[in-house]
Amino acid sequence: MKFTKIFKDELDHCYAIMRLKHADQDFLVVASEEKQPCYAYDLNNDYARTVVWPDVGGTMTMVQIPGTLNFLATQRFYPGFNSAACRIVKETFNGQGWDQTIVGDFPYVHRFDLLTKPNGSGYWYVGCTIANSKKDVDDWSDPGKVWVGDYDDSQEQVSNLRALDFRLTKNHGYKRMDGYALITGVQGIFKLVPPTATHDWQLLQLSTTETSDIFSADINQDGQPEYLTIEGFHGPYLRISDHNFKTITKSAADTPFGHAIWGGRLGDRDYFIFGWRSGKQDLELITSDHLATQLIDEQVGPSNVTVYEKDGQTYLLSANREANQVAVYAIDLE
Repeated sequence: MKFTKIFKDELDHCYAIMRLKHADQDFLVVASEEKQPCYAYDLNNDYARTVVWPDVGGTMTMVQIPGTLNFLATQRFYPGFNSAACRIVKETFNGQGWDQTIVGDFPYVHRFDLLTKPNGSGYWYVGCTIANSKKDVDDWSDPGKVWVGDYDDSQEQVSNLRALDFRLTKNHGYKRMDGYALITGVQGIFKLVPPTATHDWQLLQLSTTETSDIFSADINQDGQPEYLTIEGFHGPYLRISDHNFKTITKSAADTPFGHAIWGGRLGDRDYFIFGWRSGKQDLELITSDHLATQLIDEQVGPSNVTVYEKDGQTYLLSANREANQVAVYAIDLE
């Protein structure tokens, strides 16, 4: 498999990424984790760049509102993890760019999501805080919470907000699955199940191993999902586990500040993609459940990656944070 960098742009501390597509309009959105811009690149117009917002930044998460070119995003998640001033904003597409409204203040929210309610009756809000309070960046004495509520898009607000009876230390990972979500932290990996007519929100522990981030793919083609996890807060270990979270392979400690993670189909089978932000700062394709790899790019220190298809061609979008570079790679699947 061959990866060719076909587009790059400079964005200081680029971090959060999203493919934003609706009807015949199609964008890549990339935001900085510092007081820097958020850019949208038009995939129908040779990556023409629009400034979504010029500064503020501190963006950890962006979530598209289904069926629109509108999205929610965190801002002011700085300095470092001492993010008491974090907020969520809504960006509404006006035909040329985006108009911003403030949804509200959400202190320390690191990851959040909107989950569609049954029959399209609205959205649940899920927010994971990295801490509940902090004296300084290195203070972890007051663990974070998992917040749930309802998001009303017409009112642009979250209501019925409450914390589950659970405290999670150093949340970093979140992955929306089919009908549930995976949440990670020092205490391990948890499955968050939305409420039904017969039960409230459920939080089920799947693993007790400290986990920073998680993604799933059928990397060994056995018909069951495997899980790639970054272990320790930001690494340095990688683990591939089977669908029951039994270890298949664990790496040596050579991937410091593990961060970028993706899994899914490329061509006729599944792969993982992984990158880390210290040391060699490599971006790699993982080709087997024993962590065999192929180098995609080096000394770029990616924060987040995603794969998308456009006009029959597959691409990789990477926020190469340590290189201050937004990058798109064309993937030759042969």
